[in-house]
Amino acid sequence: MKPLIYVVDDDIDLRDAILDTFEQHRLPTQGFARAREVLEVLDPEWPGVILTDIRMPGMTGLELLEEVRKDAPDVPIILFSGHADVPVAVQAMKAGVFEFLEKPVHPEHLHQVVLRALKMRHLQIELGQMQRQAQTGRGLTDRIIGRSKPMRYVRRDILAVAPLQVDVLLWGETGTGKAQVARAIHDFSPQAEAGFEVVNCSALTAENIERMLFETDGALERASAGTLYLQSPDALPDQLQAQLLRVFEGAAPRIIASVTRNPDDLLAEGALRSDLLYRINVAQIELPPLRERGRDLFHLLEHFIRDAAARHGKAAKDLPVPDLEAFGKYRWPGNVRELRNVAEKLVVGLTVRLGDGPGAPVTETYDEAMLRLERELLTNALIQCDGKKGKAADLLGIPRKRLYLRLKNCGLDG
Repeated sequence: MKPLIYVVDDDIDLRDAILDTFEQHRLPTQGFARAREVLEVLDPEWPGVILTDIRMPGMTGLELLEEVRKDAPDVPIILFSGHADVPVAVQAMKAGVFEFLEKPVHPEHLHQVVLRALKMRHLQIELGQMQRQAQTGRGLTDRIIGRSKPMRYVRRDILAVAPLQVDVLLWGETGTGKAQVARAIHDFSPQAEAGFEVVNCSALTAENIERMLFETDGALERASAGTLYLQSPDALPDQLQAQLLRVFEGAAPRIIASVTRNPDDLLAEGALRSDLLYRINVAQIELPPLRERGRDLFHLLEHFIRDAAARHGKAAKDLPVPDLEAFGKYRWPGNVRELRNVAEKLVVGLTVRLGDGPGAPVTETYDEAMLRLERELLTNALIQCDGKKGKAADLLGIPRKRLYLRLKNCGLDG
């Protein structure tokens, strides 16, 4: 069971005594000799409480309090000291400490203080979940999936910036989920009921930028008091980037922009204007590539398989088990988007070949290859259009009737 109490004290005898006290009450506890060790394991969503001495070598208890407030501001902290230091106690209270205790602390009193802190933490988490579910119908962890530390910090950053009327810059490789994060920021904001408009800047030209952005019923007007999501502003030539700055004039909607490379590199190469970057880069969230997310790969694969199986009316337990060792070694250049497509192929019965490319051996006939490619194309179109066949037909540039015929021919009409 994960600890609910972190005890930080360089005095091993006192630390063990406190751990014994909570073990007697069957409260899972973990001890640390140094404050920095806590920061290495601290999770912003952790439902526990930190109990720490003030005077320790290296990082003090007050310094630990300041660092925890940055990364996990809602985690309660109880400070204790062997010295009756009123100024320090006042400083701790101003910094938001839950309780300040003077050694020696009676075990039962310490137990009651910790129980109050845990109850407050439980109520905080419960209230936050209720508020977010009331806004979106489901929690953030159900939308931005991942148990790895980088993804926990992504969710923390989303919750931190969503309520604020600040523009946000998202960056990460293709397929890391920038559009999902942009939508989550909007849905968790006070502007959730207002418009959310997506503009792919790579589709803007000198001829259509006015019509698509600025004219009546353009994206700027439709976003109104909501959010305007600008994808790949670095894809625009310098002159159009200058025109894009007009979006920020006057009472503009909230802006969320996303790029696929480090914005500092884009700036150094001249791919992104400095005035545009400084304007959109009020808050910044980096999305990690899938290869840096550890076992998130397998949690996501299971989620995508179950989702696809439900949509296609198949039992997930009857599906072939993929080569998990090969999946773990693969670099996933398309990130989460590529993994989702692979899961879809597994469910519909397509052959999965990780890293197919020029020079791969020929293992099928021409007709088999053409059928496989058509099935993949149709499947990807349906995924991109959330299963809406009319939209998929438009995306593919074919009549809806022809799409139905091709789906039937490929065995995808079930």
